[in-house]
Amino acid sequence: MGVAARWNHGTHEMAFGRFMLVAFFFTPCFGGLLQAPGGSSINPACVIRAANGETVDVELAADAMSSSCRRTAVQPSDINLQIYAADAHWESPQPITSFKADWVVPELPARNARQVVYFWPGLKSQRPEMGYPVLQPVLMFGQHYRNNPGWELQSWFVDGRSFWYSTVTSPPIKVRPGDRITSSMALSPDGRTWTIAGCDLTSGENSTLNIAFRRAGKCNYTFAMLVNENINVNTHCDLMPASSSLTFSGIEVNGIRPQWTMRANCAGDMRCNCGNNATVDTASGNVTLKWESHATSSEVLV
Repeated sequence: MGVAARWNHGTHEMAFGRFMLVAFFFTPCFGGLLQAPGGSSINPACVIRAANGETVDVELAADAMSSSCRRTAVQPSDINLQIYAADAHWESPQPITSFKADWVVPELPARNARQVVYFWPGLKSQRPEMGYPVLQPVLMFGQHYRNNPGWELQSWFVDGRSFWYSTVTSPPIKVRPGDRITSSMALSPDGRTWTIAGCDLTSGENSTLNIAFRRAGKCNYTFAMLVNENINVNTHCDLMPASSSLTFSGIEVNGIRPQWTMRANCAGDMRCNCGNNATVDTASGNVTLKWESHATSSEVLV
């Protein structure tokens, strides 16, 4: 197999036939570290970005990883508060091999203060807590384009507790308020490859990551989650989307409707209380994550 490699300023690209790995610099970075969805702070030079729909496998990831990346990720601190503001989670009695969920992109926040807002369905290993291995298609505000942020959709693998498994992403796509999103995480029938996909049904674009099972933490995923995760929103509630809620619908985990446990870490927490809440509609199975934005429609970013 032919191998071509080239270096760019701040970027390392390696092409291996149908495999493309890219390690590059993301934002937001605090103290030189990237705060990634799923709850970890990592060296941004250690992130591997795959071309859309391509496959990342373990040997190629090892080739692309510098020696400086072989250290445990740093857990977020209260200085740059990163937290699951509200979520629903379910522990499966057996390994999860498929998860589907749909939603509509909410309004933009009223203002940009370099906050990051995530909404994602995801699969967690071990515990439904920040830092543990996670597969997730993520709706993001403020992750990129810090001076003029908008909504983006991007698929991720993150393990904040082991340097052996680099953070891997597919390219982000821009999405707009009102766009309909469908997402899925599925393990191939042979158990060798995970596909994490987010598709904008309005525009037809998608962000799809294929990653080998042995590359994606080499572990079973038994927790399904629906999450609002925030960085540096704190109690500035107008940094949240003005629409004040997001509903996940069409939810299936291993082909069934989960029995969710609801949690609102920020409810009553003086560091981040914005009236956060999570509810489930027993008739439809839809899960709604709520907050109070204290913003009117005339104040929303355009």
